[in-house]
Amino acid sequence: MYEFLIEDGVRVSLHDECGEGWHGDYDPTDPDDFPLLRFDVDADKKVWEHYHSWKQTSGAPDEWSPVDDASYCTQLSANTITPEQARAALRLIMQEVKAPLLSGKSIKRICEGLSWINSDAVHEFAPEAFGS
Repeated sequence: MYEFLIEDGVRVSLHDECGEGWHGDYDPTDPDDFPLLRFDVDADKKVWEHYHSWKQTSGAPDEWSPVDDASYCTQLSANTITPEQARAALRLIMQEVKAPLLSGKSIKRICEGLSWINSDAVHEFAPEAFGS
């Protein structure tokens, strides 16, 4: 699974390519384990250059470059999430990270907090994604 949302030069993606599970690396032989989704925050060249010039660092980004300390595993199961729920999770993450990132602030602590995102948080944010 791979879903993403782009707003104002900020891209948030949600994917199951990380191989992470509830107990570390996903173990399909463990009946109590399941694959988890990871989110990543990237910025386009214009945003990345603004963000990094504010931090006084240098570098030449590709079209999309990862934002420092903005890739975390969530508590969202890759096995049970629907595309609508994944898109709602992306909207929730974007709502939290976009403004601070565009103003040049670190989003590390925000992303650390978002690593606890689970289906209950997504349901509270967007009940319509669950048919409620």
